[in-house]
Amino acid sequence: MKKTFKTVISIMLCVIMMLAVLVPAFASEPKTAFVVVSGMNTFPLINSEGEQAFPPSSDSITDMVFKIVPHVLAFLATGNYDALGDGIFPPLYDCFGPLAFDVNGDSLNDVNGTLFDCSLVGKEEPFVAGESNEFATVRAGIDTFGLENTYFFNYDWRRDPLEHADRLNAFIKKIKAEGDYDRIALAAFSMGGTVTLSYLYKYGSDDLDNIILCSTAFQGTSCVGSLFSADFSLSLSCLWHRLALLTRDNTWENVIDYLDEVLESAGVNNFLENFANGITDNLKERIYAELLIPIFGRMPGLWALVPGINYEDAKKTMLNGEETAKFVERIDTYHYNVQQNAKNLLSDAMDNGTSVYLLAQYNWPSLPISETVSKQNSDNLIDVEYASGGATSAYLGETFADDYVQKIPSEYNYISPDRQIDASTCMFPEQTWFFRDMGHVDYPYGESTDFIMWLATSTEQLTVRSNPAYPQFMTYDYDNAKLLPLTEESVAPTTADTIFDVLEKLTRFFADFMKNILSYATV
Repeated sequence: MKKTFKTVISIMLCVIMMLAVLVPAFASEPKTAFVVVSGMNTFPLINSEGEQAFPPSSDSITDMVFKIVPHVLAFLATGNYDALGDGIFPPLYDCFGPLAFDVNGDSLNDVNGTLFDCSLVGKEEPFVAGESNEFATVRAGIDTFGLENTYFFNYDWRRDPLEHADRLNAFIKKIKAEGDYDRIALAAFSMGGTVTLSYLYKYGSDDLDNIILCSTAFQGTSCVGSLFSADFSLSLSCLWHRLALLTRDNTWENVIDYLDEVLESAGVNNFLENFANGITDNLKERIYAELLIPIFGRMPGLWALVPGINYEDAKKTMLNGEETAKFVERIDTYHYNVQQNAKNLLSDAMDNGTSVYLLAQYNWPSLPISETVSKQNSDNLIDVEYASGGATSAYLGETFADDYVQKIPSEYNYISPDRQIDASTCMFPEQTWFFRDMGHVDYPYGESTDFIMWLATSTEQLTVRSNPAYPQFMTYDYDNAKLLPLTEESVAPTTADTIFDVLEKLTRFFADFMKNILSYATV
């Protein structure tokens, strides 16, 4: 009996010892909430009647076009710029006017974004099939952390990011209180960088363990800076190049680039550019006074996208007069305490134990709105210099000279294999990754979102040297859905398609086009 008792006691002690060993192992798995902060207009803006305010509905666009076309045709016959402005500006204002703000930076109409104030349980439908951008990252977050632990923070992009910071703080506090989370990982996209940095400015990083800035405009973007500084002109070659890249098909890129060359050599590009820029030059004062300034020029959210290099000039262009003094004070608060103080804010977060990561894309043209913007190396919207926190880049389509050396000496090489990027000048070169040929906030679901999840699940600060599979410079192979290290071989020129390849794909395209036309006709 005693022997049996001793045996039972021994077994119980062994079990207790095993549990004592296992409990720390179980405890070491922290419960994590994953928060995605959206970019601009991920969901449409909605008015008080529940109607879509932006982007304008197809009916609004159609109505505007029908009102504008007669005046454009009349202008082609008369060349009367004043009559053209009188005819087209009112319909344009009617279409976009509901978005306008007053001189203090407050919305004139009851328009707001689609908000998510809890986890995505029951609201996951838009995300579970996401193939790219925020939707794909939310989908990957659901896969990694669970639906009940994945959150999406959306906002009205027109409003002051410092206001959004207050909502984001309340949102995070609610998440921590209701979910009893050990950790919070936050991934911000595009304009979401302005919101996240505003949050750090006002509330610090105590509640955040990981911050991932994905293609963010936390340092602005040259297309808004140039537009607000009246540096505005059409670049048709940039437009053609942008269209070519959007096809994501080598054959179509070749066809469009060839078409661009033909139109350039025939003088068509130059004619169209001169024609369009002649209109904007003659109507520029009215464009700003009657459309840009009253509708978009008083949106604090857009002013957060004006880079430091353009900021003071932009204020002179858009905000002259005592009536805007309060608004200027408002946007100055963001510009000088958040955008221009970003390095300190992120450094303080890292010193506080928060991991910080920056992701930037490049080798795309930006919006074709000026010569200044057109030559910038971007992700099709945000300059790589700004998204990366200060990388030095060659102009689009160019590379550094053969004798170029990185600007800040280091034991590490920060120059990209294609010699377009020098990451040594970044705020945090060891925590900044670059993706060649990937568009703005694209991040296709799969290997690229796996990379983001690798960062989001990190429990210590990772660097560009932590994982050979994720070096500082990468490229995304869209044909094979692969995220690959960027090498000199991977950016070597490829053999152009033969004329037979082009004809074959053109034939297939027109066959599909006719098939779609016939299918619509039989509905």
